[in-house]
Amino acid sequence: MSIQFNTTQEDAAQFLTAETEADVTAALTDAYLEAAVWKPLGGIDNNYGIVENQQADPMAALTELIVNSIDAILLKNYHEHVGDEYTVDEFETLDTAADTLIDPNNEEIRLAADGTREKSLSLTLSDTGCGQPPERFEETFLGFLQPGKTKQQYGFLQGKYGMGSSGVLPFCGERGYKLVLSAGVDHPEEWSWTLVRKNRAKDRYEYLTIDGDVPTFAGTVNGRDNGSIVKLFDFNVEAKTRFTTSFRYRLERYLLDTPVPLTLTDTRADGQPDVTTTNGLFATLEQYDELVASDQTIAYNFEDTTLNTRDVRIILFEDDATLEGVEADGGFTHERGYDPVTAKNRHFVGGEKHRDQAIFFVINGQTHGDQGRTFIRNRCNLPHVARDVLVFVDFSTLDDSSVVDLFPASRDRLRNSPSARTLKRELESLLETNDVLVDEERRRRQQLPTDDADELVEDVLMTILERNPALQRYFATGDRLERPIVHDANSGVDSRDRYPSRLELIETYHGPDDYVVWNPDQSTSAADTADESNVETDAVFEYEKEMPSNAYARQRFVLDAPNDYLTRSGDPGSIYVTPSDVVKSVRVLNGILAITLKPTENALPGQRFPIHVKVGPAGGDGGTTLERSFMLSTQSHVSTTVRGRRTRTRTGRSKAR
Repeated sequence: MSIQFNTTQEDAAQFLTAETEADVTAALTDAYLEAAVWKPLGGIDNNYGIVENQQADPMAALTELIVNSIDAILLKNYHEHVGDEYTVDEFETLDTAADTLIDPNNEEIRLAADGTREKSLSLTLSDTGCGQPPERFEETFLGFLQPGKTKQQYGFLQGKYGMGSSGVLPFCGERGYKLVLSAGVDHPEEWSWTLVRKNRAKDRYEYLTIDGDVPTFAGTVNGRDNGSIVKLFDFNVEAKTRFTTSFRYRLERYLLDTPVPLTLTDTRADGQPDVTTTNGLFATLEQYDELVASDQTIAYNFEDTTLNTRDVRIILFEDDATLEGVEADGGFTHERGYDPVTAKNRHFVGGEKHRDQAIFFVINGQTHGDQGRTFIRNRCNLPHVARDVLVFVDFSTLDDSSVVDLFPASRDRLRNSPSARTLKRELESLLETNDVLVDEERRRRQQLPTDDADELVEDVLMTILERNPALQRYFATGDRLERPIVHDANSGVDSRDRYPSRLELIETYHGPDDYVVWNPDQSTSAADTADESNVETDAVFEYEKEMPSNAYARQRFVLDAPNDYLTRSGDPGSIYVTPSDVVKSVRVLNGILAITLKPTENALPGQRFPIHVKVGPAGGDGGTTLERSFMLSTQSHVSTTVRGRRTRTRTGRSKAR
């Protein structure tokens, strides 16, 4: 189908090269725009409420645009490699689709900054995605719901609400200018474009047409004949002056993981542009793993039909004193020459970004909601380690209807729903009882002044110290306590050994280097349990674990598996516990498997039943499984003690029979 172009490449270029909204306003006075007709965005006259009631943070809104670019690249490659018809069996998740469809060396997403460094920041986002032909340009880029309906046909895509394209508009200066250009991969050099603006007189956002038709031209844009380009003028965001550092660090808290590298380019300075590339916060964490004291992933049962069991990743960073020792030993390098403490604070846990976002609720590498540092500090009673902790709860396998129940369409916060309240309550329980965090909290607490036992005074002091690390180091003088050993990522596990070969019950546990392995007369290895008819004999279940009927209990095992055994992308391991309804959480960390057990519904004292644990793949080639069994014995209710406003429950102990 031939197309009659109604503008020239130069007409669009004058907007694309504009650096501020003042430049755009001046360009709108050109003579050819006398025939301009401005249409309401989405075909809705009174659309202020729709556009303005989306993301509350400009970075969250910008992330939606980047997600759209990722979707466009996935769609292009899907149609090239698979065809036009989609079946749900093809790719169920974004990860599986990206692994098959995307070659990061062949795809690109760029975010370029221009404008005046001190006063304004205009952003140009471009991608190598599918683009859109002229006949689909309006419904894709200028509608409210249709783009989401199209994407809902593909289970592996993300932007299914059809709102992300307009969420950035309230942050585009005073006039809401946004430029959009696109050419379909099957229609090269056939570009459609328009300018969106805020019309205060009509209480609406509207877009430019020529005699009612979207502007079009033939040619290339920046040397490319297809793809999409979106430019945001005078984007209202913090960290305008340090685009490749502070701006990037803030963006990474919303874009945690991306299958396509994002290149950031700052062209505002004289000389060569400042350029950096990111694959999200998770990739940056991998680059600076020497800053991390502990990285644990726990499969946790949230006791909710919507939440179910989710992976919770808890990252504890080294404290400042330890990192200063790393620097003194010369064991740290940073691309911009930062010392370890500065690198930790700039990238991960320092300043306002961590105060606002310390806990992340994640779907397909994108933050959908968060909680600030005060949640860890106050609700979880961890005031000293809160400054050095990041938590990620993965909801990537949550079905679309449950996503809507938990997060609004803006995808930047939790709903005030029963499931959301359960999520926060259970997360509080998980963090405040996590042994790694509790042990480190105790160590840090003992290092600080303790003359005044008043917790209020301590909280005030911690607030002051939190804002002034130099003052904290000044106070933390005198005889230091020996730091408990927190193992490196795979301490005690040979990185070449992908599969565990050892699964043993731990009878007594005092710490990662202080425990006693149960020495049974008979074990329940895979060979021992070949005859399932004997699985419940007293000989098999000589080890008994006691659990109060109103509290949790934790059973640990020696498991020589790497920390990412359950979460790695290639050939991940699995841990099966039978019966499954007694499992609260599962964690593999530094050669220890910890299973938190919960009482069954209507549990009564004196009840005893077998627990069977199966781990696989295992063995040298991953062709076998490891198995252990023990008896779980329900004990009487235990008394509680009150400390402050919290109620604590004393847990039971295991015993050998």
